[in-house]
Amino acid sequence: MSEVYLNREWVDSRDARIPLNEAGFLRGDGVFESILVENGRVIRLEQHLERLFEGVRQIRITSKETQDEIKTLIHEYIRRNGLSDHVIRLIITRGVYDALPWNYQGENSLYITHTPRPEIPESPVRVVFLNETSYPIIRIHPAVKSLNYLGNMLAKMDAHAQGAFEPVLYNKDRYITEGGIRNVFFVKEGTLLTPSLELGILPGTMRDAVMDLARAEGIPCREALIPLEETAAMDEAFLTSTAIKILPVQWNGWHSDYTLTHHLQERLNTYLIQ
Repeated sequence: MSEVYLNREWVDSRDARIPLNEAGFLRGDGVFESILVENGRVIRLEQHLERLFEGVRQIRITSKETQDEIKTLIHEYIRRNGLSDHVIRLIITRGVYDALPWNYQGENSLYITHTPRPEIPESPVRVVFLNETSYPIIRIHPAVKSLNYLGNMLAKMDAHAQGAFEPVLYNKDRYITEGGIRNVFFVKEGTLLTPSLELGILPGTMRDAVMDLARAEGIPCREALIPLEETAAMDEAFLTSTAIKILPVQWNGWHSDYTLTHHLQERLNTYLIQ
């Protein structure tokens, strides 16, 4: 048995119910965070909550709970469920509304659930490059982690149909943006490169951790505009996300020894628990 936190009540997961007039369910009107619990320790909780509340401010939701109150709830959630290696999903929506007249009832909804941490695949995994203009992907600046992932999911479906683990997307100007649900990095002549936030991509918490680690290790690291045509000349490439951390990738006709990638993988675990 496990408990979930549904709109300020602790509920047996078997009895969990979402209101049919919930804005997040009906409209995708909300933001979320996926937070890693590893060996009972919450990874980069402060950074997740900062990004969550930045998203809340941008879409003009007034959260009833403060960051500190949600942090306390997260730790209580872990204690109640005895979590060790799991991913917590934290969701804030605009709340429930009356359909006619269209009117939100004035109080946001807050949901906390969890799943086991997904199994990390053998690497390197295969990626394919897809044009994001073929999908309904919303680019705003600065980006928010909204509940609308329709375009990303369609791109992932197409990538999987081609036998790939993840799509790597590029925009109308043929600049690399991000993976379907992950950030992407490249290594060129010892320098770590990742697409610029100016492109409307999400500032992933693991993306930020990898960049901070690289700088701490004295590895040149910068955001950049990376043309699709230059990916063939890259020395290494990997994806980052909360659950997988760093995952080396390859694509048809391109291979790597992943020297710097493996170094960052080895150092990242230590860095995250400092």
